[in-house]
Amino acid sequence: MQIQKTPKEVATFDQAEIERKVGYAKSLLILDHPFFGYAVTRRTICYEEAVPTALMLATGQMYLNPKFLAGLTVKRIMFLLAHEAMHFMLCHAERRKQRDPVAWNIACDKVINDLLIDAEVGIPIEGGVTMPGARNFSAEELYDPVDNGDGEGNGGIGNDIGEPVEAESALLAAQSKFETVLASKAAKDAGKLPAGVERIVKMVIDAPTPWYEILEQFMTARYRAGVSWQRPNRRFLASGQYLPGPKYLRKMGPIVIGVDTSGSISDQELCEFAGHVNRILELCCPEGVTVIYCDSVVNQVVDYLPEDLPITLHPYGGGGTSFRPVFDYIDERGLAPEIVVYLTDGNGDQRCFKSSHETIWLTTDSDQFSWGQVIRQNPF
Repeated sequence: MQIQKTPKEVATFDQAEIERKVGYAKSLLILDHPFFGYAVTRRTICYEEAVPTALMLATGQMYLNPKFLAGLTVKRIMFLLAHEAMHFMLCHAERRKQRDPVAWNIACDKVINDLLIDAEVGIPIEGGVTMPGARNFSAEELYDPVDNGDGEGNGGIGNDIGEPVEAESALLAAQSKFETVLASKAAKDAGKLPAGVERIVKMVIDAPTPWYEILEQFMTARYRAGVSWQRPNRRFLASGQYLPGPKYLRKMGPIVIGVDTSGSISDQELCEFAGHVNRILELCCPEGVTVIYCDSVVNQVVDYLPEDLPITLHPYGGGGTSFRPVFDYIDERGLAPEIVVYLTDGNGDQRCFKSSHETIWLTTDSDQFSWGQVIRQNPF
């Protein structure tokens, strides 16, 4: 790893000349490195002297300091533009989670810089962190929480990854995947898709999203009237849900959780499922939660008020599988859940009926379900 001194910005600059150099750099990227060229052209570029060097927001806007750009050649600007665009393409802001921002930025820069150097994109920024072979690893694998650049910071561009936007994480992840596919096609059509980039593309496209993140995004998408920051809730420490997060201010209606107790769902899996669901319930603030345990018949029903949370789950029953009894129970008792979440390993009678209640099937076999929203989980 090499860290050198950061290049100094110039005292004065010609904005028109800066924009000309950036435009030329973008043209060269499109012609010689179409994957990175496409990635850059999709970004809105803003010039802002308050930004130390450059900044890539989670939402896709690229901020550049014109004084910093004035001291760079066109080749180095090519590298800079591609570097910033790759932060968005690889969802680095959203993937940071609770990691140290400086150390995470360094890990991400190692991957991107080695990728760009291997693809011979422009000329690296002086002072940038480098690690030969880093392109073959993910930023998560390279992350070292105590790595702050040997006390000198990241050098080169510096900390250039914006804060994650949790409320839009699913949309932004989908956007980055879509743009990655199109950028890859543009490069393939031109016969200029480097092997290292192709591996990164496959990683982005095939990267699985944890089931509980999908469930959280789905359940909170419609209930974000407002957000405030909250401290960790000590009641959830036992289930591992101890990280701070947003608190959605509008309460959700009642929720029903159906638990299929006929299959091979273990106590440990139920405990882990409960931990993740408790975290989501804390965000959604439901009016109440009804947990219905069912195999071929309803075996147990437990009602929770908000003050009773967190929920705990236990195995009941152990016979055959039928999903209908849960929905019959809801209708017969006049329950009006905003959403039904059904935990199952599949293989039931869901094809024999259809409920009018909005339902999320959390299952290991998504092919078995013809109605409702299906979230495939494997494993817990």
